[in-house]
Amino acid sequence: MKEYIKVGKIVNTHGVKGCLKCIPLTDDMERFDELLYVYTEKDNKKRKIKNVWYRKGLVYLELEDINDMDAAESLRNTFISIYDDQLRELPEGSYYLFDLEGMEVYSDLGEYIGKISEIYQTGANDVYEVKDKNKSYLIPAVKEVIKEVSVKEKKMVIHVIEGLLE
Repeated sequence: MKEYIKVGKIVNTHGVKGCLKCIPLTDDMERFDELLYVYTEKDNKKRKIKNVWYRKGLVYLELEDINDMDAAESLRNTFISIYDDQLRELPEGSYYLFDLEGMEVYSDLGEYIGKISEIYQTGANDVYEVKDKNKSYLIPAVKEVIKEVSVKEKKMVIHVIEGLLE
């Protein structure tokens, strides 16, 4: 079964001809240039991308069958998605954020630490919030800490450096 992957959130309209203003949910905003179509979450419709441009960190989309402000407004605060077969191949050691969410985290000594509940993109490096019952830890996504990632097993192994779990 194919899975939808959210690539943007429609936050507003732009103009009177049905253009959508979107927050990209991808590291590479220009990724939208490669897409021929997206799915609108609200009506689960496949829509061809007629035009795309970028301004101030936002993606502006003109989609097939959305030709006026009312049609665009009806999609506000919903998501646009692609199927997983439209994903790019990532280089070794890189992962999609949705693959990491919910992943179980263990120390390199085999101790269970918790599950990744949130991922923060800080600019320098991502930070994973790992929760277990009442405890929450912030784990930096750096080579010194992240030792092994298995998307297939939904498992991550980290090296616990001094002060990391305090």
